[in-house]
Amino acid sequence: MEVHDTRLRICIIAQRDISEITSHIDKIVNINYQCNTRFTSLHTAVVYNNVPVASLLLERGADMTVLPLKKTFKDDYECPLLMALKLGESHEEMQLLLLRVLKNTSRDKFHSTALKTIARVTHYAMMYSTERIFFATQHDCQGSGENSAGYHPLMFTLVRVGRLEEDVDKCKHIMEKVLKIVDKDSSMLWQRFRPVKLQRIGAAKHPHTGCTALGILAFEIMRDRKKCLLELKDNIAHKERGDTTFNTFMPPTHPQYNDMMEWLVQSDKKEKEIDANNRKIMAYFSNEFIPCLFAQMIRPMRIALGMSTHIRLGDERNCRIGQLDADVMNITFNELVHGISKSEVGFKHMLC
Repeated sequence: MEVHDTRLRICIIAQRDISEITSHIDKIVNINYQCNTRFTSLHTAVVYNNVPVASLLLERGADMTVLPLKKTFKDDYECPLLMALKLGESHEEMQLLLLRVLKNTSRDKFHSTALKTIARVTHYAMMYSTERIFFATQHDCQGSGENSAGYHPLMFTLVRVGRLEEDVDKCKHIMEKVLKIVDKDSSMLWQRFRPVKLQRIGAAKHPHTGCTALGILAFEIMRDRKKCLLELKDNIAHKERGDTTFNTFMPPTHPQYNDMMEWLVQSDKKEKEIDANNRKIMAYFSNEFIPCLFAQMIRPMRIALGMSTHIRLGDERNCRIGQLDADVMNITFNELVHGISKSEVGFKHMLC
């Protein structure tokens, strides 16, 4: 690594004076030079949330979509742009800076790999960042379509969190943000998974084809979570009964017996913790999130029925719907909303 690149990185990490940092930037030959850790100077500025330095680097031509030249493993978050989004709400100003530059940069200047990265921006904004950032990406960057797998942002977020998240508080925080976003933009609620851009064999037979985001969550991911819970429960019960072959290959006299026993205890503790968290997450999805999201999906239907029975807008006495009063409609829709987490009949046909 060149001496000025090294000094610049040190200055950014140490939060040195901007004039000192600028002097090092002026002496750099390759603004996108990658150090041994595969970071560019912009990576470092993003990680340490140094917005003024990032702004200077971008003015000098730093590439926010650059990926390491020598990748030893797959990591979708290695470019500065996606890394900034993944770092979450604390990096909102950094994200806004990168989005402003992205908005003002012609797409013709990006190669195909960079364009695939940009296509993920709105998805990561919904999952990792704030409402403000999500709508900034949607309105300013035209990044609200499908990603390379065919998922829209809402589908992407529900699939990622629904399948992988084990932290109860983090799960609730993301899902509450999702509810606020779809309340402002309900158009994504009825978007369906259509892998028209996927060219590989069997794409048309993808199990999510035709499904809404809620359909995928309610009728597939929740089923898979329940299956994992049952398997984990059986595993825990298996250990508690003592049905293990542990003693057959390591007797108590073995020098590593105590270490192995401690490992088993910690493993059991971790499994029980995962089991408890998964149960809480499933309860939250079933009792709170899924009914709330479904209520937002059918809200236009409720409004339409209300208008049809209004004394000035509707009130057609020959129409059976016109004979419904507000109380009956409220009871009907409340039963409909809460029924989705109890039965697949009808709801799966509607959402999948």
